[in-house]
Amino acid sequence: MKTRSLILIGLLSFVLFVIALFPASLALRLVGGASSGLPIVVEQVGGTIWSGFFQTRLPQPVSGPLLVQWDLKALRLLMGELALHLRMEGGQYRLEGDGFWGLWGKGVADLNGDVQAAMLEQVLSQYDVSAQGAIKVDAVSAKLSGQKVVSAGGNVSWSGGPVTVGGGGSPQNIDFPGVKGELAATEGNLILIVTETRANQALGELSLLPEQGLVGVKVLKRVLSLAGYGGQGDDDKTLLNLQQPLPF
Repeated sequence: MKTRSLILIGLLSFVLFVIALFPASLALRLVGGASSGLPIVVEQVGGTIWSGFFQTRLPQPVSGPLLVQWDLKALRLLMGELALHLRMEGGQYRLEGDGFWGLWGKGVADLNGDVQAAMLEQVLSQYDVSAQGAIKVDAVSAKLSGQKVVSAGGNVSWSGGPVTVGGGGSPQNIDFPGVKGELAATEGNLILIVTETRANQALGELSLLPEQGLVGVKVLKRVLSLAGYGGQGDDDKTLLNLQQPLPF
């Protein structure tokens, strides 16, 4: 091997070594101006760019502390992809998985953990509903190429239990069956197909349409029937179908 090649390899190795061991706290100071518009304030930073952590506090509606840990993956970085293992913990949630961003797309893979249903209280309270228990995230993955979702998989489930519905100042307690959502990529969109686990019947869909910048919700009449409000009619009939712009 020529001397010039050895020098080049040595320089590249030195640069990568310096970047890998560069303190994360100093890196944050250098990009402080670029991150000033973010809706979070970093309270503590530790480790290096290669392997480190930071702690922050999230605003409403997902309020509370957040601890994020990461580990970069060297081989995939050399192949033109920023890939890291992430671990996020808060008072009401725990998620762990891989994230990637590169020449061939971006997304998450093998995301697992749980989120307390109480975190959805602000959303559910608009409909006079409250629930308990944990929402389990199991092997969730999604990949985007440009503005299209090219692949997705995994499950999001809730074991069921007591749900309180306020009706004219007279709350009613309902024993709701378990709910399971299966992720899929359809025509460039991310779809969560929701079913109830007692009889494996459809309840509706949640959708993310990145090209249009929309999020959608579809609810079937069966949800009312399970809540004890259903009457005669087709439970597969659409009760609610709406789309709204993404909040970001």
